[in-house]
Amino acid sequence: MATASCAEFLETFVLPLVVGGDMHVGAPIDAPTLEAFEQQLPHASVPLVAIDEAREKVLSQLVVKPPPCLLDVDDLKLAAAVHNLLFLAHPDAHGWKMSESRRAKVVACAQSFAARSHTVSRRRLLARHALLHNIFDIGRRDIKVSWWTGSATFEGQPVPPRLTRWSDVRRVHRDESRVAFGELFQGVDVASVIAALSRRSPLTLLLSSGRGAPHLHWEDAVFLLRDAEIARALAYRSIEGTGVDQQVKTPARYAASFDQMLERAPVAADVRTVLAFLIYLNCLLALKESHQMGESPLLATILGASQRARGVATFFAAPGAAGLVDDRLAAPPGLLADAVLTRRYDVHRRQVSSLLGASVIEGLAERLRRHLAGNDMLESSEPQEDGSSSSES
Repeated sequence: MATASCAEFLETFVLPLVVGGDMHVGAPIDAPTLEAFEQQLPHASVPLVAIDEAREKVLSQLVVKPPPCLLDVDDLKLAAAVHNLLFLAHPDAHGWKMSESRRAKVVACAQSFAARSHTVSRRRLLARHALLHNIFDIGRRDIKVSWWTGSATFEGQPVPPRLTRWSDVRRVHRDESRVAFGELFQGVDVASVIAALSRRSPLTLLLSSGRGAPHLHWEDAVFLLRDAEIARALAYRSIEGTGVDQQVKTPARYAASFDQMLERAPVAADVRTVLAFLIYLNCLLALKESHQMGESPLLATILGASQRARGVATFFAAPGAAGLVDDRLAAPPGLLADAVLTRRYDVHRRQVSSLLGASVIEGLAERLRRHLAGNDMLESSEPQEDGSSSSES
């Protein structure tokens, strides 16, 4: 299997995985090779420093003070899992040289490398995201070169210079196309590897909206919403963009996953947390239009369409449905302190009710009641009999 040094692997694969650019995918990495890499890791200082600085730069866009990112064995194994995953999309992985049993061994190695322990450590989660943040944007550049007597296609590989010589005389034509992540990995055997990687970095999954990203399970990621700084970064990132579809795409994805969460048996506190986050996103969209008068063009375009994307109705119905369950849930805390935003938020809610209809909102409210019913749904901030008070943090 692979014989490259750890320093070479870090420089030609891990560094471009973090910063972007062409990654060199070599032979699959097996357990003995990875053990050798682990021994060499402390001595690969030059690429390590470059990778650590690049990861801190990635995190500086999410948090004010990024924690130190020191690439360790845990990160090295995750990178090796990604490498083996990408090898399976390499043309050599489908030729006569790759038997079914050998391919199964590569998949098994990737699964074992990706099977890192789950963590709620803020530093570890941020470090993993900084390493894997580009994973669902990875694609393969395919090049087809044709000339007067034939043609050849190179999938993720460089074109030999001899084929492009005398381009005018030989009528050489070059066509490039990009194969996205989701198209690269359509086999059942690699789905478990992709799922394992995404579960080890739930922040990456929340921030990814590409077609190749696995389905979001809120139970795995809801704890991130309880970190105010990370939740704020997620909220602002999810509605960025100027186009209507751009602003709603990620919130709709979150809401579609919330729909499925409600069909399971989630913890009531988790339901409240995700619901509050969706309502906060609704409020941010209203804030974007706080200077406008009259009805929202964004709502008219999205909810007035003949076909709506999955999750759109649930996302916009969330504030109204929450209000039917308990009026304290209908708006983010502190909203009433801003009269302009309050007016715009109310305009949105009335328009949503008109476009969606009462039955959609009431249907979501009924599903919420199944998880939030009871007098202890919200912690009381009123004084107790002993003079103390309680509140949810």
